[in-house]
Amino acid sequence: MAVTSVSRWKGDPEKTALAKDIAPILKKHGAVAVRLGYCTAGAYAGQIFGVLTFADWASYGRAMQGLLEDPDYKRIYGELSETFELQERSVMVTEDL
Repeated sequence: MAVTSVSRWKGDPEKTALAKDIAPILKKHGAVAVRLGYCTAGAYAGQIFGVLTFADWASYGRAMQGLLEDPDYKRIYGELSETFELQERSVMVTEDL
């Protein structure tokens, strides 16, 4: 079963270009999908969601370890953290139906 991480961020949706910079790094470390979405309705309207999908727990663990040691990831994530405020993160096991 896949492992999916969903992060909810508060910030200016016009400044999401850094997400395009970090996506290839996430994929290099094992993410099979990297998605970004802008919530248009509901309790989190105006916030940005980042969704990462990994094949399984082993892939997720290797990715997290690799990202901790990747200087490009740390630099871009640092810039993202200055531009956007992390509101919440969930990690879940998912399956295709």
